[in-house]
Amino acid sequence: MTIVVWRILCLASMALFVAGLFALLFTRLLKNRYYRDFCPDELMRETETANSKNSIYFTSGETKKYIKKYALCKTAYDKYLVCNFAKSFRSIRYFVVEYTKRKRVLAVQQATEYSTGDASKIISLHSRCASVNVVVGAVDGLEINHHVIRPLTLTKIRLYAFLKSFMLFLFLFAARHIAVELILGSGAKYFLADLMNYIALGASFAFCLLGYFVTVGCFRRKNMKACNGGSLEYEFL
Repeated sequence: MTIVVWRILCLASMALFVAGLFALLFTRLLKNRYYRDFCPDELMRETETANSKNSIYFTSGETKKYIKKYALCKTAYDKYLVCNFAKSFRSIRYFVVEYTKRKRVLAVQQATEYSTGDASKIISLHSRCASVNVVVGAVDGLEINHHVIRPLTLTKIRLYAFLKSFMLFLFLFAARHIAVELILGSGAKYFLADLMNYIALGASFAFCLLGYFVTVGCFRRKNMKACNGGSLEYEFL
């Protein structure tokens, strides 16, 4: 191929790369969907300490049989949640759905605890979290509610991995060509016709193909955060 053809391919790669960025941005392939809308819980009371402002809420629905109340604690830098169990359980799994001020789902955390006492471990919330809903999932092996998070389909994961890997290949293709022309100048046309050029293209393709399989294999659910244990100033009584 002539150098003009390579330049055209380079420009086409750059254009497709930009289009791919917009596609990933606006299609939101990795955005989870949720079955539950916001349900306003009854506010029990609000208290303030030297370091935080605490709001105690009653839970609602089937959750109140197992988790009576929860404390939403806000400090100058962090937000936390602590649940008050109805009794001690061998095991309990529950979801904490975080909402923005406009009641849009911000994140969903899944917590599992064993040999519980009256209170849960502390759950760190997103800085933009304005309110939460606590939804019980399973108690002592009994499934109560699993319709909280709608898992991403494998098709969406594979499509995301394909777009990401294809965009990486386009970027490497364009970057390689630009670097060749800048470094070699008039000698670029000889390198582009050389076998080494096609070997470099093949290596880029193999690298992106590997990236596709790694992305699919290592993918984890989005909007799921680790829970942390600790202590806070709060009172449920």
